[in-house]
Parts: sequence; structure tokens; C-alpha cells
Amino acid sequence: MAQIAEQEDRAAKLTDSLDLQRQRALTTSTQRSPMASDTAVGREIRELRRVQRRTQKELARMVGVTGAQLHRYETGTTRIAASRLIAIANALDVRPDVLIAAGSAQGAPTLPAVALSSSAGDDIAELLQVFCTITDPKHRSALIAVARMMAG
Repeated sequence: MAQIAEQEDRAAKLTDSLDLQRQRALTTSTQRSPMASDTAVGREIRELRRVQRRTQKELARMVGVTGAQLHRYETGTTRIAASRLIAIANALDVRPDVLIAAGSAQGAPTLPAVALSSSAGDDIAELLQVFCTITDPKHRSALIAVARMMAG
């Protein structure tokens, strides 16, 4: 009888241990899953890479990851560690906060639509043409920041 009681006690402890392991696995997987901000950061990386006319493999080589891993970063499937984010920013010649800002802008309010005069369309077209000739992402970001500041 004592042996049966011991075996039942061991079985109960094993069951409790397995339940605890399952609970930890579920908690860990949900905490580490990519979020919308990860996807936004990845899109920003891809956009900056394309502006610089670099391939995924070129950027991956500069950063020290595989092309497949960089693809997962760009699609937001895999979260990016801070040290890797800094390496990517350096390779793209931007400050890390440019990439982080893309992720923190998720859910930010959009600018209200405004009625434009007919002459404003010409100005917008010219501004867009000039903007598209700026190849340095830092200069583009600075110009956007100035426009936002002037808008009020």
C-alpha cells in the first residue's frame, strides 16, 4: 500500500510539472510573437533598402545574417533584436530611431484631408518630383520632419 501511495504521489508531481511546462511554453510563445510594430519596422527597412537599390542578400551580408533571415525581418515574421536593429540602421546609413519610429507610428492618427486649390496640385507635383530625387534617407526624413513642423 505504501508503494502505491508513493507512485500516485510521483504521478501527481509529474502531472503538475508537465502542466507548469505547458503553461510556460504558451506564455513564452505569445510574448515573443511578432506584433504590428515589427511588421512596420520591417517595411521601413525594405523601403530604405530599395531606395538605396540594394538587394536583400547585399544588406544581409553587411549585417551578418542570411538573406532568408533578412526577409523574415522585412516581412515582420521575426522580431529584430536591438543590436541587430542598430547594425541594420548602420548598414542603411540611418539612425536606429528612424526604424523605431516606423514601428511606433502604428496606430498614430492620420493627417486630415484638406481641400486644395488648383494651383496646389502643381506645387505638390513639383514637391514630389524633387523629393523623389533625394537619395539620402536622412535628408528625406529631415524634409518630412520640417514639413510636419510647418504644418503645425
